[in-house]
Parts: sequence; structure tokens; C-alpha cells
Amino acid sequence: MILFTVAVKSWTLNISKNILTRRDKLKNYKRSLLCLAGITGLVLNASAAVAATSGSHYPLGGEGVAAGSPPPPGLHYRMYNTWYNADTLTDNNGDDVGLDFDLSAYAQIHRFVHITEKKIWGANWGYNVLIPMVSKDISIDPIGVDDNTSFALGDVILEPLALFWYRERYDAILTLALIAPTGDYDFSDAASPGLGYWSGMLTAGGTYYLDTEKSWTISALTRTLVHTEQDDTHVRPGAEFTIEGGIGKQFMVDNQWLVRPGINYCATWQISDDSQDGPGTIADERKEAYGVGAELNMLYLPWLLQGNLRYVHEFGAKNTAEGSSFVFTLTKSF
Repeated sequence: MILFTVAVKSWTLNISKNILTRRDKLKNYKRSLLCLAGITGLVLNASAAVAATSGSHYPLGGEGVAAGSPPPPGLHYRMYNTWYNADTLTDNNGDDVGLDFDLSAYAQIHRFVHITEKKIWGANWGYNVLIPMVSKDISIDPIGVDDNTSFALGDVILEPLALFWYRERYDAILTLALIAPTGDYDFSDAASPGLGYWSGMLTAGGTYYLDTEKSWTISALTRTLVHTEQDDTHVRPGAEFTIEGGIGKQFMVDNQWLVRPGINYCATWQISDDSQDGPGTIADERKEAYGVGAELNMLYLPWLLQGNLRYVHEFGAKNTAEGSSFVFTLTKSF
């Protein structure tokens, strides 16, 4: 999911003909100035705004239709490219707070995966690492926010335990990951590439094949994230739960090309309160958002090379930004 923070100043805002202190204004807007759509296959921490705590180390809809499908044993490299845009911030009722807000973010994540032949509980054991490079540009005119970051290192994901089950009619995934605050974080810089805290992430899900040829697929992948205290603000963000997946149909175009169009879905909920109120946030006001879209996956068999183009439209957001994203992934298997 994507985050930004801004120091609280003493000057005031004139909103709807009412003079409010910035502290009161921030309390009204609270966490809607929180997470946007981060990504890194899991990380795009490019967030929205005037919030004490960061949003999420995991993006809304980071994987798409085949979210529950693990790659086969071997070595794999995947590059995620995500373009995210949002111009709406929402409050606790899901209403637009009415700020002149604009966020543009790009993340390029490099993922290195090794799935071994070693068995644990009947599953193939694997491990992987994700290294994000992030660019962000955010502006909120009424409160003087205008920050940007150009292609800086974000927070790295280390996944030492990944278990994959391959069965005749389904695949299953169970993993544990640690997300390290390797990206620079500054409370006064809304475009900080890092989020300023550690996260632990549990992933579980799978894909079910609706026919014996495995051409029709339906998938669901869940992620549960817990966080440590954030640098500078001393607020521990609440835990999060996400689900994503989709339904797709695979076609053999010829003996070289496999094509899979599909419909994707995603949703995220904050499932526990922040540890305390922060500058611009209220601890018990939780964020949530939903998304739906379409994608096209193409696999060139002779090169074991595949590309995936996906669009996600967000809706129903509360206490966060609402926008849309385009994702292009390129995967090479060895």
C-alpha cells in the first residue's frame, strides 16, 4: 500500500469559511492522510500525506489474477513496475475530504526467487528477496505540502520461509517475511521512500483449477501484516489484512505462446488500532479500501519469459487515498 508524513506546524487553515488550527484540521482528516497504494510485489511505500504513521508495506492488488499460483521449482527473476495516481483523500465515512491533493508514484521492484526441491510438510521450500526503487511526487496545496523523491531505495522484503504445494487441481502457498526499514524516512518529508518501521508478514492462499486442463483458474491470497513502532512519531501502526486474486482463462495461441486474460480483485482492512493518536491521526479510525480490474498475461515458452499488464481501480476507501494503478511485471525463469 503508500505513505507520507508531514510535520505539524502552528499556522492555521481557513476551510469552508471556518478558521481551524492545523491540529484540528488534521484530526478531521486524520488517517485519510495515510496509506495509499504501496507496492512491492510488495512494496511501494509512497503514501498520502499528513499522517503520523505510515500506511502499508504491501500494495492493493500487487499480484493479480494468479496471486495464489507459485512458480515451479527453480530460479526466477521478476520485475514489477507500478504507476499509481490518486487525487482523492477520504475520511472515516468514505467521503472526499475536499483537499487539493495529488499523488503520483512509480515503483520498480526487483524480486529474486529460488524454489528448491527440499520438502517441508510435503511442500517445496523456497526463499526470495524484493528490492524496491521508488519515485514519488505529492502535493496538498491547502497545507503547503509539495515533496518529491526520485528513484530511491525503499524498504526491502526478506522472505526466508516460503512453502509451495503443487497438486493436481490446486496450488497452495504459506510464507513468512520480514520487511526492513532500509529506505530513508523523515517525518517532515511526505515523499520519504521508506516508512520508518519494521513489518512482519504472513502470506497464505492458493489457486483452484476449475477444469482438468488447468485452463480456468480462481485464486485468493491473503496477507497479514504487523508492525513495530515508527521512527520519530513513536506510533505503532495497526495490523492489516489484505486479500487479492481473480479468475482467469488460459489459451494456447500456438506451440510458443500462452495467453491468459482475467478479472482481478483486491481489498485491504486495518484490523487493529494504532498504539496511540499521532500528529494528524486518530488511533481507532482504521483504513480500508477495495479494488477491481482486468489484466492480460502472456508467456513465451521458448524463453520461459512472461509479461503481465494489469489495471486496478480503487473504490470504497476510508481514511486513505483512492486512485488507480497500472502494473507491468516481467518474469524470467531459469
